Amino acid sequence: MKAVILFAHPGSQSFNHAILQQVTESLHQHGITPTLRNLYEQKFSPIFSPADMNGLETEQVPKAIEEEQTILTESDLLIMIYPVWWWSQPAILKGYIDRIFSDGFAFKYEKSGPVGLLTGKQALVFTTTRESQQEMQASGLDEVVKKQVVDGILRFAGFDPVIYHNFAEVPYVEETIRKSYLQQVDQAITSLKLPVLM
Repeated sequence: MKAVILFAHPGSQSFNHAILQQVTESLHQHGITPTLRNLYEQKFSPIFSPADMNGLETEQVPKAIEEEQTILTESDLLIMIYPVWWWSQPAILKGYIDRIFSDGFAFKYEKSGPVGLLTGKQALVFTTTRESQQEMQASGLDEVVKKQVVDGILRFAGFDPVIYHNFAEVPYVEETIRKSYLQQVDQAITSLKLPVLM
């Protein structure tokens, strides 16, 4: 099995980075060495440029986009890790989606409607928020964030199943809670259809 991690947090001391470390460790326990796409370290450009648009129209995809699409095509499992900013992904990740999950690669439109093209793949999403779970439910933030990435991006593109976990109040909770969050990360990895080491 091949796994790719999309990581979108600029801080090496962040809890998102701790999630990344736990995900990597848990995958290694199943004999999987993931391909990491650390968007900030890569200095990935999130700008959907005129060249990108021209590439869609002429079917001559820019090399940088083609490389990322090849990685996704060859993977069986996509794991996304990011903080929720302004009820959405960081701009660098949103730009990645805009540029890489393009029409003709991630989806196409037929008379019956949109058809996802990235089928036969699983997806797992980990997000973090400052808000408590109660605050998120009261404002509707929890459903907005979940529906956007689960239905609006991943299922739309053909991923199934898509599993979503948010970890709330990350800057404020005690260390014991953070450790329990990381245990949930490991459990989420284990719950996937992964190869069993003999």
